[in-house]
This record gives sequence, structure tokens and C-alpha cells, in this order.
Amino acid sequence: MKHFETNSNPPPFWRQFGFFFRYLKQEKLYYQITLLAFANILLFIPSLIIYILVWSMLFLTSYKLAFEVLHTVSMGQFEFGDLKTYEIDDKIGFKAMSMGVIQLLIFFFVLRNDPATGIALLLLTLIATPAFLMMLCKTQSVLASLNPLNLITVISRIGLHYLWLLVFFILCAVINLLLARYLNQLIPSFIGDIFTAWVLYFFLVFTFLVIGYVMYYKADELGYDTIDTEVIETIKEQPNDPIKERIIYLIENKKPKEAIAVIEDLKAEEQRTDLDAYLSKAKQQLIEHNRQRPADQLQLMVDAKQYKAAIEMMLTYLEDGHFIKPKNVNTLSQLIHYAFETNQFGVVIKLCRDIDKRYPLEHQAIVDNYFLVAKIYYQQKKTEQAEKLLQALVNKYNTFAKTQSVSSYLKGIKKLKDNHK
Repeated sequence: MKHFETNSNPPPFWRQFGFFFRYLKQEKLYYQITLLAFANILLFIPSLIIYILVWSMLFLTSYKLAFEVLHTVSMGQFEFGDLKTYEIDDKIGFKAMSMGVIQLLIFFFVLRNDPATGIALLLLTLIATPAFLMMLCKTQSVLASLNPLNLITVISRIGLHYLWLLVFFILCAVINLLLARYLNQLIPSFIGDIFTAWVLYFFLVFTFLVIGYVMYYKADELGYDTIDTEVIETIKEQPNDPIKERIIYLIENKKPKEAIAVIEDLKAEEQRTDLDAYLSKAKQQLIEHNRQRPADQLQLMVDAKQYKAAIEMMLTYLEDGHFIKPKNVNTLSQLIHYAFETNQFGVVIKLCRDIDKRYPLEHQAIVDNYFLVAKIYYQQKKTEQAEKLLQALVNKYNTFAKTQSVSSYLKGIKKLKDNHK
């Protein structure tokens, strides 16, 4: 299966339908859809309790399957079933119904009394549905997924692509409804019901697959990560030998080059064969380290408090026109604060550039880091730039983050400015 890198400009979703159909043809996924469809035969058992239980089971299973597809594709994993999907709640289907419940409430309590307002609200909820599904997949929280601010942020960040995604979403729903209406008439008995169910599950997974790809395509704008986690085993500490302790320490702290140098020096001097296992482990770790994504390597450096080396790595990529985006904004914040404390003001400005676009939902981190930039501007006698940046932070994030320090600093600048007039 073809993989795409976020920095290699993958094609938009309307040019990827060949990939989507190849993805759906994978045996694990195709068979699950087919088995779900055949399970609908249990609905013909003449028992209301069994009907409710079977329907609930099929509903939850189909939505969990669809969200697993959405989740794995949005993470950049293009082979179904290769990535653990334990993050998906088994009851996520019920959570996904919350938007439908809101639409029903609008229909019964608003549309009948005020048709114009009701239609407008229904249209807004329809427009917000793909964004709601994206947020639900990312957060697993109904409240966060229904938060208007989050929905507006997702829609605005995706931009024009969201419009085409919405058209596709509506088109799939219409086709699904038309097929469901006429298939039972064309195909008699329970065979028609099973085939109709298959079409329903197919379009559900197909729609979520496309939504997941759009999330992957717009990962940077959404502040969404596509990192594949690699687990590296480490050798347990053996405290009896100080030399081995040093080697183990280097391996555990992700310093394979230093570990290899120590081991090779010892082997050359003392012919120590008991270190062969550690040498092999260090070499394997070095290979895995070199294969890791830059963001993973950066995270390891920051975790080991190797801030200087991490900043040098970031600057090297920036000089080549690329930006290493850590999964957690706190990783980048640590580097920015280290650079500020060591008077590397140019580095602070470079690392803070577009942080609001790279992590649009991390409001407090945006305020804290841009506050440092404003301080640098003021120290460099760029008072107007500092004032403008501080005011923008207060105006935009006052409701969502702690901006008291920013406001106080801004008032101080204005007061000093007035005294010098």
C-alpha cells in the first residue's frame, strides 16, 4: 500500500478515489463489512428484545469500525489493521448520535414554530457534521466535539477543502438513501435487506475513510499529529559492574553513539567479550534512531534535556525550509524558553513563528510563547511591534487563556510611553 509523507504534498482527496477503493478492498476490512451485513439476518428473529440487542450491537460495531478507519488513516497509516486502535471507544457510535439528536430536537422544537430559524440551524449542523466527526475521533469527547469554537477552528483551518468534503458527504448520504429505497423493491425477501445493509456499511466506512484522509492531508493546519510510535527495549541495569552501568546509562538515555565508542575502546584494550550484547543493542538502537522521524528524534533529545542539540537540529531543518513539528506543544515550548533564558532571541523568534497555526487549539502555549517574542521586541526597542503583538494576544485569547501577565506588561509599556511624551 502506498504511503504519503506530510511534507511531500499528498494529493487532495478528490484525486485519491483509486486509493480509497483499494483500501476498502483489503480483506480484513472487506470481510468485516460483509459479515456485518450478513449479521442483519438476526433481525428477522421474531423477538423485540433480540431485535434491539442485535440492532444496537450492529450499530456500535459498524461505527467503531468506521472510526477505526478514520483514526488510522488520519494518523498516516494506510493499511487497515496494522495500527492498534484501542483509542477508539466501544460506545463511540452513541457519541456520534449526539449530532443527530440535536438535529431531531431542532426539527421538533424549533422548525415547527419558526421554520426559517429551524432550517438555518439544521443547515448549520449539517455543515458542521464532518468537523464534529473529526473532533470526536481526535478527542473522544462529545462536549469538545460539539464546542462551536473547535468546530469553527476545524472548518476554517481546512478551508476550501472542507466545502468539497461537505459536498462529498452529502452526495454519499443521498446515494445511500436512494439505494436503500429502491434495492428492497428490486431484490425480494431478506436478500434485499442484507444487500441494503451492506451498502449502508460500505458508504459509512467509505465516508469516514475520506474524512480521515482529509484530516491527514490537513494535519499541520489542524494541529493534528501523524507520528508512528516505535517502542525500543532497553537493557536492564546491572549495578555490579560500573563500566556496564555507564554503558547501560548511555543506552537508556538514547545515546548509542557514545555507548558504541565506550564499548569499542574497552574491547580494543581488554578484549572484553562480555560487552558484545551491549554493543549489538547500541548498534540496533542507532539504526532505529536513524530511521525515526525527526520529530521523534527531537522528542528524545528534549526528554534527555539536550536542549542545545535539539535547537541545533531544529535550526538545521529551518535553514532547509522545513519545520520539525513535535507531537506535544510543550516540547517546543521547552526549547523556546531555554533559548530565551540563554539570550538566544533570534532562535526564540524563529521557533515561535506560526506556532498559532501549527497548534491552533493550544491557546495557553500560544500566549506564553508569543509573550516572550513581545518581550524581545521591547528589549530591542521595537516598541510598536511589541505593543501590537501583546494587544493581539489579549484580544484573541483573553477568553481562552490566562492573559493577565500579558495585559499587565502591555499597560506598563503604554504607561512608560506616555511618560516619555
